Amino acid sequence: MMDPSALIMETMFTISGALLYPVIILLLVFVVWTLAALGQFISEYSGRTRDPGRLRAGCRETRALIEAQSYGEAAEAMAASGSNPLLRSFIGDLAKFLGDDRFSIESEKLLQDYEIRIAAELERLKILTRTAPMLGLMGTLIPLGPALMGLSAGNVEALASNLVIAFSTTVLGLFAGGIAYAIMLTKRRWYVQDLSDMEYVARMVA
Repeated sequence: MMDPSALIMETMFTISGALLYPVIILLLVFVVWTLAALGQFISEYSGRTRDPGRLRAGCRETRALIEAQSYGEAAEAMAASGSNPLLRSFIGDLAKFLGDDRFSIESEKLLQDYEIRIAAELERLKILTRTAPMLGLMGTLIPLGPALMGLSAGNVEALASNLVIAFSTTVLGLFAGGIAYAIMLTKRRWYVQDLSDMEYVARMVA
């Protein structure tokens, strides 16, 4: 009969070994996800042309047109004041409520919806920054068991192949996590500024 401690150790070794290929597959998925996020980041960066003077002038013109009850022209003036894609989207949604008695309520709700939208975008990047290095560490530690067993048995080929897997997964995990972290920090700064502009627009035209 097998010793209980030996049975437990063998079970743990089997389970950890079975996790290796799922970890590698997930890491490859995360690398592709990171490259897609990097491409989206570059595209978004190229479309960001914030102009505070234009925003203030557009809001003042919109306010004057609202007071004159020219809501169609006010919506056009407000749409022209936006520069960044997210701000333009917010202004387009906000323009639908011009002249509505519940404008202040609707604008507050719209601001909250955009905050949630921004949080969801940053959460996806946060998943990458936290999970990719963890998977890289798992991919490093799992092959070390077979590598040490190969070393003890004098099997240099098994040792080398397992060490290659271990180092490769570490690099992939750090690569995905590092790029995602840099993108997340930059986007967080962008979106804080965008939210500030959205609040300014909502208060100026209320």
